[in-house]
Amino acid sequence: MDEHSFSAKSKPWLPQAWDREADVVIVGYGGAGVCAAIVAHDAGAEVLVLEKAPWGGGNTGCSRGGMNIPSELPGAIEYYRALTQGTVDDDCIRALAEAVFELPRRLEEWGAELESFPQEPEFPALPGARYFHQWVSIARTPEQKAEQEKTGRAYAAHGDQLFAFLESQARKRGIRVLLDTPAKQLIQDPITKEILGVRAERADGTRICVRARRGVVLACGGFQANREMLVNYLPYFAQLPVYPFGTPYNTGDGIVMAAEAGAKLWHMSGCELGTFAPKAPSAELGVGVRLERQLPRGSQAIYVNKYGRRFMNEAVLLSHRKDLFKVQQFDHDRAEYPNIPLYMVFDETQRKKRPIVGVHMGWWFVHRLHEWSADNSAEVERGWILKADSVRALAAKIGVDADALEATVERYNAHCASGEDSDFGRLKDWLAPLCTPPFYATELCQPIINTQGGPKRNARAQVLDNAEQPIARLYAAGELGSFFFPLYESASNIPEALAFGRIAGAQAAALSPW
Repeated sequence: MDEHSFSAKSKPWLPQAWDREADVVIVGYGGAGVCAAIVAHDAGAEVLVLEKAPWGGGNTGCSRGGMNIPSELPGAIEYYRALTQGTVDDDCIRALAEAVFELPRRLEEWGAELESFPQEPEFPALPGARYFHQWVSIARTPEQKAEQEKTGRAYAAHGDQLFAFLESQARKRGIRVLLDTPAKQLIQDPITKEILGVRAERADGTRICVRARRGVVLACGGFQANREMLVNYLPYFAQLPVYPFGTPYNTGDGIVMAAEAGAKLWHMSGCELGTFAPKAPSAELGVGVRLERQLPRGSQAIYVNKYGRRFMNEAVLLSHRKDLFKVQQFDHDRAEYPNIPLYMVFDETQRKKRPIVGVHMGWWFVHRLHEWSADNSAEVERGWILKADSVRALAAKIGVDADALEATVERYNAHCASGEDSDFGRLKDWLAPLCTPPFYATELCQPIINTQGGPKRNARAQVLDNAEQPIARLYAAGELGSFFFPLYESASNIPEALAFGRIAGAQAAALSPW
């Protein structure tokens, strides 16, 4: 009788046999997971990573790639404290601030070449905001630099470049990664509550049991691709079509597993939204194909609701905003969301000008799910964008009142002529009339960048139970139970993921094997 059989008989919660073993088992191979793996390996632990998707990267790998790094540690603590508004204890605030502050140095120790870019803080009125004025990223390629010089807009190297560097470090160390292997359940001692391993499933349906001799790190992201969770925790999504802008594999698995193990959840209503996306391609591809972060200057385009009326300043930057989007406003007396559904309406001049979507980030772009045409003509042919010879005919195609839509376009064009949008304050430089037929429309949906909620963790990345006590041998990092709530500073989830991934990997590797 081998030791595994004996253990299984004396402790029936253990598997009859272990299919895989490692000192540290990491669930999720994005930014947090790969950093946890590297640090645990360098601490002398044998590491195994389980990843649900066929590729690594997660949300890190399809992000803009920038990391908001504070210029001073005391200022970072002050600002993080202001952002979290009493929802996070000071030990955790200090741990994050210290880890993020030293992150560039840690990456350079691994051989990363970094660049920095000036950036305005998201909430300049908050204490400590002045210390958040730079983004750091992996160095741009010569091609990116040349392209950006042409446009006059410098931006960070993309998230797939950051993950490619991190993955190269994992490969150099020979870290084992099982792709297409979603974790299904934590294996827990019902008496001590310590986590002993993970039950997972291979792509062919084979169930495996993975022993974690020292600890498990959950780094498997949020729940932006789980509509039931979105509706339960963010109820206005019940009416608005929602698609993940990042990985479609983030379906809240880590939340379910941690909760089953007794974890306390926090920050569940926290999420990061982006600007709108055309609904038809998003539905077909299963991920949000997002518009530009804001309507570009001088665009011949407006947003209208189901009544054919404008309802917002279309040029407002929507990414990561915390005030209520106009589309989320509920009319209590009429028991409806008057701005759902909503449509982007534009003319022939705008159609020819540029792709209506942003083409530098997102899961659909990184994984080449579709090559958007430069003049949107292919998308018109595909039926993703509707076309009509007149505004009235376009109204019939999208199902709104023709008189109302025609009046809306006429009023907007009058604002363009006067140089003042008296309805919604769209600035003069952003006003351009819709006057060149044919006219176009596409229904819009809401892409969600990521969620922030999940198992609560402490400064050591330990997952806490409902009594605020650590669950033995269980750690979490990344957006699964993120630190950021209720406010979020742009480009902060990536450095948080890398920083807490490092903490979680070091802590798990330091444990004695069971």
